[in-house]
Amino acid sequence: MMKKHSVAILSILLAAMFAISLLSSCAAPGGTDSKTDEVSGAAGSSADITTASMYDDEGYLLDDLPADLKFGDTLSILRWEDVEHPEFDVEEQTGDLILDQLFSRNQTVETRLGLTIEWHAIKGNSDNRSNWNNHLINKAKSGDADYDVLASYSLSIAMNASSGLLTDMLNTSTCPYLNFSQPWWSDLLVEQATILGKLYFASGDISRNALEMMYVCFVNNELLSKYNLENPQKYVESGDWTYDKFIEMCQGVYEGAGTKDADADTFGYMCSGIHNDPWFYGSGATICEKDENGYIVSSESMFGERVVDTLDKMIGLFGSPYGIYTDSVKHQKAFRDNRILFCTDRCRCSHKVFAENADCKYVVVPCPKYNKDQDRFYTVMGNPFTLYAIAANCEDKAKASAFVECMASEGYRKVTPAVFELSLKTKYVDDPTSGEMYDIIRESLTYDLGRIFSNDLIGQGDFRSAISMASNSWMTRKVGIEKRLDSLTKKLMQSFESLG
Repeated sequence: MMKKHSVAILSILLAAMFAISLLSSCAAPGGTDSKTDEVSGAAGSSADITTASMYDDEGYLLDDLPADLKFGDTLSILRWEDVEHPEFDVEEQTGDLILDQLFSRNQTVETRLGLTIEWHAIKGNSDNRSNWNNHLINKAKSGDADYDVLASYSLSIAMNASSGLLTDMLNTSTCPYLNFSQPWWSDLLVEQATILGKLYFASGDISRNALEMMYVCFVNNELLSKYNLENPQKYVESGDWTYDKFIEMCQGVYEGAGTKDADADTFGYMCSGIHNDPWFYGSGATICEKDENGYIVSSESMFGERVVDTLDKMIGLFGSPYGIYTDSVKHQKAFRDNRILFCTDRCRCSHKVFAENADCKYVVVPCPKYNKDQDRFYTVMGNPFTLYAIAANCEDKAKASAFVECMASEGYRKVTPAVFELSLKTKYVDDPTSGEMYDIIRESLTYDLGRIFSNDLIGQGDFRSAISMASNSWMTRKVGIEKRLDSLTKKLMQSFESLG
């Protein structure tokens, strides 16, 4: 969970306390002001001054990197060339809200650390994971230490970790400047991804794509009104925004000739492939978990009662007139054209697809939770977000750790407000409550090592294929999947044990 909002609130309170302290110290006896008392009062409030100096003028926490930390040389970073949304090198300011902040972040990092960033890029997305990993393996074998920092598609960096190509970022003797208690890091990811006491990658405000890839539920205003339905934001607040409530709202929402034409008809819900993942994770299930010894093992929740029931619910909805499963992605344009009530997809759809139609008005809510008794929502993130790591053969890991910390810190103050506060929460949704919903969504993020390390394990397709086949054979497949997963998790853990 990100800690930005609680920190910002705390900073406002502290600033108010600090102001009160200064006012009281400035008042001389008899109601006159005294310069002597003002200076004396300030000197006597060193703790308050120190606290106030921890935050910038906007209430964002500052990092604890030394002010005189200057390296006076270059830092080399290898990034994925086929990144979904720009988040790395930006050549100049153009007036684009987000790109200008990325440019400012990079300039600030270079100035603060006395560094020149050397950007290198190769393909590393879902289709190029092996290309990325093999490139680094070959570099390591040849003794080349060309890159200090690596930043790529989440699954590609995970492959690097199991291949022994990454540094333990928790080792304070080699990476002294990383501070994962700061709000710009995802503390849940740090917790989940720490394996046998070592952390090989991290993300958070350092990655613009980490915000863009959060799964949300978009709700079409036109269809809400047409079918006289309640705004589901009300159910989020009451705790009633559940799978059953979602399906109930879909019932009756259909317009067409009865043939269920995904390209022309109106439905309550339409979905395909990977975009069904929120239903698996929304129930609290994961593919893997860590046991009491910190080993990655298969999760009992994967074949729990909730997942079986979830499959029954979704297969039933897609088999009804009010829902439709498609083999290709059609739901984004259908929602843009006001033909589906609900769309579960990444945040980025707001500007990448829906903005194409000025008449597409909507509100945002978290993807539903399994039932009312579940104490929280679970937000899964699409795979194309960036994980950052320090190369195992980096010759100056301290410098690399300072760079990564500074990039995350400056991203927290510059890039995240542009992406999250100004763009996602206000520019594309004319609804203050949706801004509050985004806060809930972000605070509900969940990470699954079975998903991140899916290259080494069983992939991510089993739940998806169960829905696409429209036959709930989940429990009959349990033995085979669990046997395969148990074998692969043991093999994965052996690779990490061999790293020492």
